[in-house]
Amino acid sequence: MKDEVIMIPIDRIRILNPRHRDKKKFELIVQSIRNLGLKKPIQVSLRSTDEPEGPGYDLVCGQGRIEAFIALGHKEIPAIVVEVSKEERLLRSLIENMARRLPPPLALMNEIERLREQGYSNVEIGQKLDIADTTVGGYIALKKAGEERLLEAAVSGVFPWASQWKLPRRTRSNCSANC
Repeated sequence: MKDEVIMIPIDRIRILNPRHRDKKKFELIVQSIRNLGLKKPIQVSLRSTDEPEGPGYDLVCGQGRIEAFIALGHKEIPAIVVEVSKEERLLRSLIENMARRLPPPLALMNEIERLREQGYSNVEIGQKLDIADTTVGGYIALKKAGEERLLEAAVSGVFPWASQWKLPRRTRSNCSANC
């Protein structure tokens, strides 16, 4: 039964370590599942009958996917059942939450540069890092323009991306016209 995908009633699954999700990111997950279906089943672990919570499943991996299925009105979800202890379930869910956090700004820019050096396009980099290819291009343009402070603010999300992308262009055009 290892790695076998089975349909599990969503109402029998408990999310051990729920986390808040950005609405825009969540809508992308919902849209992807609506358009393409579920690409990767969730992982759950069967609770033993002697646990105080009673029989059912604990979510190990896939909170966003299960919430998207709920939003789409599904009653069941494809899942892989893994056998792990209650402590291991909690640990895995914590690790998943940590892995989903945004990387530090400098790490993101370093990864973009590393992928560019390997020959990836902005679209491919965006797909790998789960950010828009226009954002990748904007970050690269800010870096090339020597706009380190704007780049840091952009990657950190201090102010809206669109305003940062326009500033270096205005500065360059104003400088070339007036300098």
